[in-house]
Amino acid sequence: MRKLMDGWANVDDNVLDMPGGAYRGVSLRAYDPTTGQWAIWWLDGRDPFGDLDPPVKGRFENGVGTFYADDTFKGKPIRVRFIWSHITPTSALWEQAFSPDGGKIWETNWIMELTRDNQVSSMQELSPVVELRQYTLKPGRREDLIHLFEDNFIKPQEAVGAAVIGQFRDQRAPDRFVWLRGFGDMGARRQALEKFYGSPVWLKFRGAANDTMIDSDNVLLLKPARPGSGFHLDPATRPPLSGAETADGFIGAVIYYFKVSVDGKFTDFFASSVSPVLQRANGRLLAEFVTEPANNDFRLPVRESEHVFIAFAAFPTESACAAGLAAMKDDPVWTALPGVALRSTMAKPAETLTLAPCRRSLLRP
Repeated sequence: MRKLMDGWANVDDNVLDMPGGAYRGVSLRAYDPTTGQWAIWWLDGRDPFGDLDPPVKGRFENGVGTFYADDTFKGKPIRVRFIWSHITPTSALWEQAFSPDGGKIWETNWIMELTRDNQVSSMQELSPVVELRQYTLKPGRREDLIHLFEDNFIKPQEAVGAAVIGQFRDQRAPDRFVWLRGFGDMGARRQALEKFYGSPVWLKFRGAANDTMIDSDNVLLLKPARPGSGFHLDPATRPPLSGAETADGFIGAVIYYFKVSVDGKFTDFFASSVSPVLQRANGRLLAEFVTEPANNDFRLPVRESEHVFIAFAAFPTESACAAGLAAMKDDPVWTALPGVALRSTMAKPAETLTLAPCRRSLLRP
């Protein structure tokens, strides 16, 4: 499978080992942001010059994709249904069913359990524990810190077990540097931080780094909002030290603040109602996080009293990022139930970040 049209379509090449012999087929999928729906076509290799099957069309809601089409089978009209479910970073379940009576009775006739081949893809979820770090810098010193950070601080942190997920220029605050760091768990976090902040490289460059900063205490400690909702990245794709600055899109983040811990009501509401708003704005959801409730057991400050839900998304342009973030923050979907009820539990208005990846950021649009 590979993506097309900057992620708005994809195609896969299938080999089907049937009892009567193997054959091939191709699935083509395309997304329409105006309707929030996907269409899926199938080309059967046994009849490569035949007509494409009518596309099934539908959408994902609460992690389940349901798609329908009207077709014929052995000369008789049928209703076709595809269901994608049980989706994780490494697996999914697909089912096909036919109905001869317009959807009153369904017969499931094809089920596929899909698993990722780790020898083919090195994508992995980074990480179960994530820090969102926002630094306020002295005027005009951001580029100094970025060069210092990218040249000296990435490799040593990863050598002790920290994942440097991404580093960014805040487009709306010229003296703000934002970065993300991940860990396997809270114990791994403590050990990695103890090793890094006691290392020769930190002791050598900490004076120069701290000299660029006014404040480095704006830190949120996070965990994936649901299984599989963290960042899925291939560490081998980090640009090298010799890489050039590239303008290949923007990362947007929306931070929702709540009075109490975020529960499934909001995560379900976001998936069913807010996430489609993002897609209509040409955004692609990357990850969702909530506050990690564990106590901060390292000396670096963390905003421990906050209860947040954060969504990260990719956008092709800065204007698209601004429009998508504004929609997720203020869209009229909030005026409808259960949005209005959920909004009453918010501690303060949502915050948005428009982030331009730095030269060596692993996380990119």
